[in-house]
Amino acid sequence: MDAEHRPPQAPALPQHIPSLDGLRAVSIGLVLVAHGVSTRGAPSFLDIPALTSLGNVGVRFFFVISGFLITTLLLRDVDRYGRVRLSTFYTRRVLRIFPAFFVYVATIWCLYLAGVVDLRYHHLSESTAASAIPDLLHAITFTANYQLDYNWYFNHLWSLSVEEQFYLLWPFTLVWLGLRGGLRVALGAIAAVPFVRLLMHLSGGFPEIALSREFQAVCDSIAMGCLTALLHNRLVAHPRIAALTRWPALPLGGLCIALGYGAAFAWRSAAYVAGQTLANIGIALLLLHVTGHPRGLAGRLLNSRPFVAVGVLSYSLYLWQEPFLYFRGTGWATAFPQNLALAFAAATVSYFLVERPFLALKDRLSARRPPALGAEAKA
Repeated sequence: MDAEHRPPQAPALPQHIPSLDGLRAVSIGLVLVAHGVSTRGAPSFLDIPALTSLGNVGVRFFFVISGFLITTLLLRDVDRYGRVRLSTFYTRRVLRIFPAFFVYVATIWCLYLAGVVDLRYHHLSESTAASAIPDLLHAITFTANYQLDYNWYFNHLWSLSVEEQFYLLWPFTLVWLGLRGGLRVALGAIAAVPFVRLLMHLSGGFPEIALSREFQAVCDSIAMGCLTALLHNRLVAHPRIAALTRWPALPLGGLCIALGYGAAFAWRSAAYVAGQTLANIGIALLLLHVTGHPRGLAGRLLNSRPFVAVGVLSYSLYLWQEPFLYFRGTGWATAFPQNLALAFAAATVSYFLVERPFLALKDRLSARRPPALGAEAKA
């Protein structure tokens, strides 16, 4: 079936997908809670595993949302042009990710050279390395998810590394294997990765942190978002599934499943091996509800101005919260509650001075639409 007669592949949603900014706000909010409760001056009764583990849940939100959004954008390309435009996709990703990222890395590196921060201190070994060069190289090559003995200031870049590895693999998967092949790959990842984590855990050869950071151990979260986008139109057209996604209590149920993963860290092995899968399912259910029913209670909350504002800031906030929410920090800037205010201030500066100009350039690029070509991605 050629591109002109094939039914639309992309999720039947508005161009600006409702509730995604609000879900991004939830994602970064969970990270802020997880990091903030351990900082100096925060109420001590909040510094408990059930809350400090919420950062991992926030990252699952981030991964599922990303898989869904990126796959939706790629499917829209297939619908409009009959193919995935790889050069346009990667140009847009570079403009979206690189400017704010490299400004952050360069700023931290300059602070290190000036003696303001120490990038040589590593968490797992409780030691100070001779050089911070390896940390910088892992950061700028987007391999930080395989540097398990991390320094705090580049610690959070592990999740962005997973994202960049996904960007490198998934578009080519759809081009080379087609949409049906991509569907099989996403299903295979969701089914296989929990057993990969189990084998990593049972082997004893991997630090515990590897089970929640290395690509082969976490890519099922992204695959869940990809699968949700690939099957979206069929799911919402199915009477029983459509009824489930309209169920008013579904957002609460999905959120409870996801948050249960964080609480399950009292049994860390079970949380890593099975809890991540349950969290992915809960987040996908929540996503289906709030994107398809933005006028429901959860949708109205996520599309409210405060949630949208935090969601818009979420990428810069993700980058800049780390220096201020340092659990070993002893200075004024890392003490609660001013550390949260400073993180938002730094994120706001980053967004308006760095992100927004390049986002405008990305949008101008999107406005230049080439004529549609023949199908290059198989259905």
